Amino acid sequence: MKRVLLCAVWLVWSGMASATVYKWVDSQGKVQYGDSPPDGVNAEVVEMPGSHAAPAAAQAQTPSHAPAKPPATDDSAKKAVDSDVAQSREKQCSDAQERYKKLVETRKLYKTGPDGERQYLSSDEIDAERLAAKQDVDQICNSPT
Repeated sequence: MKRVLLCAVWLVWSGMASATVYKWVDSQGKVQYGDSPPDGVNAEVVEMPGSHAAPAAAQAQTPSHAPAKPPATDDSAKKAVDSDVAQSREKQCSDAQERYKKLVETRKLYKTGPDGERQYLSSDEIDAERLAAKQDVDQICNSPT
């Protein structure tokens, strides 16, 4: 159960850490922040603590008035990316299957309460956890993309 909680915390943190935040000045002279700047505004990327992808995301997003660069046609790079994506999907699928297997084989599940004590889940809550894990397996392992 600790692994499940740790995984959930990690997923939430990684989603927040990968977000790109932009800063710009609106027509009234007020500083604005957002995840995407309005068209025709000179915006800069704000470096967030713990964010590793902000500079790459800023380079990847081109303003609407700038011409888009043609994609690279290097077949070896595409094959390497496809291989990395396939390996990542296999790992995610095996992790999801392992989590589901543990939930099915476990009789009692608990969550750690705010005071550090174990709070055992009811049968309905356990069934909901198992169902969510099964849906994760189906979604991750059977996803074509």
